[in-house]
Amino acid sequence: MHRITSLTGIRACAATVVALAWLVVPASPTHATSVAARFAADPVATEAALVLARETIDAWVLRHERLAIPDDLPPLLNERAAVFVSAMLGDAPRCCMGTLYPTRVTVAEQISEAALAAAGMDLRFPHITPGELSRLRVIVSVLEPPEPIDSAEGLDPAREGLAVRGAKGWGVVLPRETPRAELIEPWARIRAGATPDERVDYYRVRAFRIVEPKRDM
Repeated sequence: MHRITSLTGIRACAATVVALAWLVVPASPTHATSVAARFAADPVATEAALVLARETIDAWVLRHERLAIPDDLPPLLNERAAVFVSAMLGDAPRCCMGTLYPTRVTVAEQISEAALAAAGMDLRFPHITPGELSRLRVIVSVLEPPEPIDSAEGLDPAREGLAVRGAKGWGVVLPRETPRAELIEPWARIRAGATPDERVDYYRVRAFRIVEPKRDM
């Protein structure tokens, strides 16, 4: 769930990670050199991004501690891009916060801010508890620049998400958030506080998505 209230300050959508898995949402040809697209060719940076998000969430939930960003991160995490950090508990969303446009100098800072917000400031959900950490699946979505489009028709939910801007704010549905294309626009409108017939601006959203694997319990 991703409710957005401003263009630049957009806030919505356990233990040490032992096994990591990443899922690539392919970049568009026009954004082939974007930061998000370059993650697909950099598994070291991909793993570091997910570990940073996970350890930031764990540190906040367990100790209410803001984790310092390491100095030895892969170079790609020193680039600039927007990020969402979310977590699933089973098949249900547990938290999601982030920005549609970058608000920090580096991807690492963006991940840190989004992970902290997801862990403790997503008011749509109760605060994450220490007992939930080992059952959460953390997801990091590194976004390409949003692309203005005329309508939401024809979006592929496996590759594309949608941002809408209405009179009350923004709403975002990330790629792969739903497999049903017909739900993308209604969900985005609800999150933007827009009625079904209200005039809104549409933006295609693409992302590189990094997902923790399910754990055997």
